[in-house]
Amino acid sequence: MRTEPEQPGIEVTPAADHDAAQLSSIYTAADRPRGLNAYFAPGGEDDATEERRLDERRNLRLLLAMVAALVLIPMLLTIAALAQELITHRSG
Repeated sequence: MRTEPEQPGIEVTPAADHDAAQLSSIYTAADRPRGLNAYFAPGGEDDATEERRLDERRNLRLLLAMVAALVLIPMLLTIAALAQELITHRSG
């Protein structure tokens, strides 16, 4: 049973026959397959380039900032509306 899809131009042999540099070049190549048809690096990790690592960190920070904005903005608006409601009912 094969777990990796056929890739044109890549010879499939047991992982023990490949050296680390050759595997690294297959899984980090700029023209490697992407999406659901892509194969995974053995062990679940690949030797990502520094540029890809920086992109992933930047994207993670953006994601966390967006989630924080989605949570904090409505909460602050709710607190402001509640405070306004309490102030106007007390004086009226």
